[in-house]
Amino acid sequence: MISSENTTLFGHGAVLDSFELVRLILSVETRIDEEFDVVVTLADEKAMSQRSSPFRTVETLANYIVQLVGENNHG
Repeated sequence: MISSENTTLFGHGAVLDSFELVRLILSVETRIDEEFDVVVTLADEKAMSQRSSPFRTVETLANYIVQLVGENNHG
């Protein structure tokens, strides 16, 4: 159960298995498109090449989403 911004989504102690994480990522991408008319791809080479995974916790995922949406809005 996701209960706080510190909830671990990926890695040791994660509350989601790999299938659930993929479903969450796809759901978030769809919701961003529907709510903000912005198309983002969360699980791409940029995300996978980061030293610290943006999928580690709710907070790191939220920060990554804000970064991507900002980049899409500013070209």
